[in-house]
Amino acid sequence: MVEFAITLPILILLVAGVLELGRGYVFAIATSDAARDGARYVAGKTSTTNGPGVAAMCTLVIADLKAITSTVSCPTTPVGHAPPFSAPADYTAPAAGQAVVAVYCGASVNCAGSVTSVTNSEVYVYVYYGFSDLNLLGGAITISGSSHATTSW
Repeated sequence: MVEFAITLPILILLVAGVLELGRGYVFAIATSDAARDGARYVAGKTSTTNGPGVAAMCTLVIADLKAITSTVSCPTTPVGHAPPFSAPADYTAPAAGQAVVAVYCGASVNCAGSVTSVTNSEVYVYVYYGFSDLNLLGGAITISGSSHATTSW
């Protein structure tokens, strides 16, 4: 009984840590999937459009993130440079339980869904999520997912 009483707190911390890492992994996969879906959607070119536009892409990303958060700030469009982005210069760091979406459409694309003749255009979508780890690992941690799509036809 004494040995069990000594090892029980350690075992509880280990199990809680594994559960938190699992939660973090689920959120990381969700942000990565949302970024990938968003980049694919906004870069979905046809012969008459350069994509459905950033507003429609944000609706898709918000729907993808519905299971983990209902607070999504979208879109943030960093101006003047390609990724990598840094907070707070390019986007506002998300608070715990919130997500921020940053979109960069390259020099040749405006992501507005307007009709242009553009080939090999790059679209970057980053989703930053403020993961709250129940203070086991020190508090709020930003988990990011990103996707890069090059479009051509």
